[in-house]
Amino acid sequence: MLCKHFFDVIKKKTQEFVWEPECQEAFEKIKEYLSTPPIISRPVKGEPLYLYISTNDDAISAALVREEEGVQKPVYFISRIFRDAETRYPMIEKSAFAIVTAARKLRPYFQAYSIRVVTNMPLRKALGQFIVAGRLLKWAIELSEFDMTYLSRTAYKSQALTDFIVQGTSGSFTPVEAVWEVYVDGASSGKGTGLGVEIISPQGDRFKYALQVNFNPSHNVAEYEAFIAGLQLVAATGAKSITIRSDSQLVVNQILKEYKTQDETLIKGQNETADALSKLAKSGLDKERPITVLEIPSPSIELPEPTVFQLHHEEEWYSPIWLYLAEGILAQDKNLARKIKRWSLEFTIIEDELCKKGYHHPWLTCVGKAKAAELLNETHQGICGSHQGPRTLGKRIMRQGYYWPTLRKDAEDLVRRSAQCQFHARIDHKPPNKLKPITSPWPFDIWGIDILGPFPQAKGNLKFIVVAVEYFTKWIEVKALSLITSQKITDFLEHHIVYRYGIPHTIITDNGRQFTRAPFKNYCRGLGIEINFASVCHPQSNELAEVSNRIILEGLKKKIEGTKNTWPEYLSEVVWAYNTTPRSATERSFYALVYGMEAVIPMEIVHPTLCTISYSTQRNAERMIEEIEMIHELREETSARQAEYQRKMRKVFDKKVAPRHYQPGDWVLRRAAAAGKHIGKLDPA
Repeated sequence: MLCKHFFDVIKKKTQEFVWEPECQEAFEKIKEYLSTPPIISRPVKGEPLYLYISTNDDAISAALVREEEGVQKPVYFISRIFRDAETRYPMIEKSAFAIVTAARKLRPYFQAYSIRVVTNMPLRKALGQFIVAGRLLKWAIELSEFDMTYLSRTAYKSQALTDFIVQGTSGSFTPVEAVWEVYVDGASSGKGTGLGVEIISPQGDRFKYALQVNFNPSHNVAEYEAFIAGLQLVAATGAKSITIRSDSQLVVNQILKEYKTQDETLIKGQNETADALSKLAKSGLDKERPITVLEIPSPSIELPEPTVFQLHHEEEWYSPIWLYLAEGILAQDKNLARKIKRWSLEFTIIEDELCKKGYHHPWLTCVGKAKAAELLNETHQGICGSHQGPRTLGKRIMRQGYYWPTLRKDAEDLVRRSAQCQFHARIDHKPPNKLKPITSPWPFDIWGIDILGPFPQAKGNLKFIVVAVEYFTKWIEVKALSLITSQKITDFLEHHIVYRYGIPHTIITDNGRQFTRAPFKNYCRGLGIEINFASVCHPQSNELAEVSNRIILEGLKKKIEGTKNTWPEYLSEVVWAYNTTPRSATERSFYALVYGMEAVIPMEIVHPTLCTISYSTQRNAERMIEEIEMIHELREETSARQAEYQRKMRKVFDKKVAPRHYQPGDWVLRRAAAAGKHIGKLDPA
């Protein structure tokens, strides 16, 4: 024991003071330590610091060092004796506790510098991910705020400092596990190939083996065979800790998976027995009794016939995470490295597969681009696929246990590109654009014209109705027609609109041939009337005329009680009722907006009102003049009410808008009904 004996004697108060030789030795060690203090180095901003830890049954210690020109210099030391329950921690938790203790005591260093923990314990899996439980999870969360990486210890270096501190703190040493030593060598020449193996037990017993190879390998293959044979022989003894030596640098570097070794070459003198055994096996001479001679009929590892593949390497999205979790390699960019470390907390490696922690599934297997595309296609249109939507498709793949960061976007792109999904998709009835009401600045300035029919043929071969709606007052003019030729429409425009209300500024129509042919267009051009055509398959562009058509049609259905071909007789009644009824948008009837006063309807004659009873021709003429003089004010008030009504209507309409943007040259689908095609149960819509 070192310091522990010294302090135990000082602390004893009830027992007799006894100065033992161990106390004197500890005292001398303390004096020596105080007389030769270590040289503490000051860290430089931006450089990483290395943390070495050591544990045993009673205490932990840690040394924080910096590296300058390949030489490690100490920055700070800490140590701590375990308390009661802490002594029963597993070794992995003791090592983790050493890091946590160092982080708590040396917090300024951990916050200001990048810390690299050098250890042989699997602490990256224990503290680098939130997949553990209990105190390890608590410590992992506590350490997640620091910039820490974990490195495998390849050399002893400053580890000796922490081992010395932990021994001085507790006074006990970690028991050294029994180590078996194995020396291997292989030799190949024209006479044959032989392998030599010498095994030395912890007690010093030596076992020598000479192995003859019955095939003709190269020298490097002979070295590999010797190494494998040595491992197989020592494994049969049940050895747990092995030191194996070979003079082949190629073999050693390959086994250690590194290109840096402590000894560049193995000195022949240290491996002379194995070398002699390999030559003995090669020469075929008689062997002494202590030497066991074995034969190797074929290579230990059968390699398949070489096949040449042309590889196109493309880095996957999870490559940085895999490199960090598997080998502790981070990007040079600090921000990117910090992002990878944060992101990797949700990932772990299970049986050489990168997995992400899930909620519906314990672990989700991470897949790359090629496999992701294969999974999407199979799930969407494979044997068990039914062309689901992107949201259902993404959820199904995730529930099956697969993950990649662009799953939802890739599912949306696949469904959007699928021809069958587009042909049979539900028709979206939401408007693609915001509402843009058409307003008229003055009465009889803008008219909308549309055709209603065909109806059952009536007297005079009447089958159609031409409807004209004025956009300011909403006044309707109609006429029943037998034919809807361009000349008939021109006559209606001339006699029912121009001769009654003056020449309008604009006419809004659909793309019917009666509106696009020469007679109608030439007449409008001659009067300076502008023609605006509604979009194809978009009657909403002439919405006011469409609404008027619906009202007229509904009125005729309710009026007609007998034969259907009597509809022209009721047409004037329906239009008269529509024009003389007050509307919520204007709070006036359309008749009042046109003529300046309300019309006298038949009901007022059958059942007289105050106006009809006290009728005076002179007074009525005076009132009419007054109303006509004030009609401008009435129309201004109506225009303001219409603007407010349209604003409220636009607010409600715009909430339902689902924008759809197209570019020139884009391919689009047209509804089958609009194209005039018959739609069956299994036909595309």
